[in-house]
Amino acid sequence: MNFCFLNPLQGFGGLEIQTISRAKDASDRGHNAFVVISRNTRSEQYVNELCLEAELLTQNKCIKYFDVISALQLSKIFVKRGVQVCIVPKSELLSLAILARTFSKIKPAIVFYQQMQSGINKKDVFHNWIYRELDGAIVLTNKMKQMLLQTTRFPSNRIFTVPYGVKLEDFEHFHNRKNSLRNMFDLPGNKFIIGCIGRIEPHKGQETLLRAFIEAQLPDSLLLFAGSVDAPEYFENLQKILNNNRISRNVKFLEFTKDIPKLMNCLDVFVMPSHSETFGLVAIEAMASALPVIATNAGGVPEIIDNGVDGLLFEPRDSPTLAKLISKIYYDKNFAKSLGAKALEKVKIKFDYEKNVNTFFEVCQLVFEQKRR
Repeated sequence: MNFCFLNPLQGFGGLEIQTISRAKDASDRGHNAFVVISRNTRSEQYVNELCLEAELLTQNKCIKYFDVISALQLSKIFVKRGVQVCIVPKSELLSLAILARTFSKIKPAIVFYQQMQSGINKKDVFHNWIYRELDGAIVLTNKMKQMLLQTTRFPSNRIFTVPYGVKLEDFEHFHNRKNSLRNMFDLPGNKFIIGCIGRIEPHKGQETLLRAFIEAQLPDSLLLFAGSVDAPEYFENLQKILNNNRISRNVKFLEFTKDIPKLMNCLDVFVMPSHSETFGLVAIEAMASALPVIATNAGGVPEIIDNGVDGLLFEPRDSPTLAKLISKIYYDKNFAKSLGAKALEKVKIKFDYEKNVNTFFEVCQLVFEQKRR
């Protein structure tokens, strides 16, 4: 099958990474796949790193919708590449893909790969046209499916839930290697390490975790944050809290790292204190490391974690409850071990990378065949 992954985006985060990764998955499975990108972006760099084929598209930044010139460009790409399925990862790109198909001699199926939840009502005339023209939508969680049904007039039978997955072998390879991995990251071998991985910004809730850590007062413990500083003022505020409570020696910040499996296996517990997460891939990565996970009871997270069985949930910004949950993991080693073991089993069943990626392309094939009828 001939796939076009539409990604002419200036930003570079989880959405762009996952979209380009699906293009790599398509190529690995013998499909003809390429990514539409803008020049001089991190997406272009990542596509090149993965040795993927690409087409360049120059968008008019002043025109958000009905960019006719860009649509004409894209329509020619559809013909050149014989595109059968166009994957669109962001709602603002849907009109571009639909216009391009209107102008094109060939008519690929258009699949919306929604990776960010939205509660905005889209039942106006413009969006009714958009969703009437769509052939299918792939979402990450059932909650996202329900929100899409509530906010648009898109039919339920064209929406498919396919969560992200993780490559288990990448994580299991480092199980039981905690001491050597801690040396790699210059972490103490004799401390109970609480880890949080994610961009340093208010929405990610690092302050909630920091205040919980202070309240818990666990002996011989270390709080580890890993991620790029996207909000300098917020980071400075965290530093002030550290200094005011004289715990700078017990908290460590690391830069963003691609060695997530190695870093996860350094930890004793993983905490995701985000105010909300559409999905929460990092929580699944922690579960794949057989770690006890404590995460926010918001967004798509409750579909990942069964509270008290394979992880623990707390309400956003509730640092006192989070402090109690961390303490429970610290003092009850058997309970912590049980959570981690059950978390790993759930990942094997529900979040296996190969299984979920295969489902992704099965859905694409189904949508394509339904369009041809």
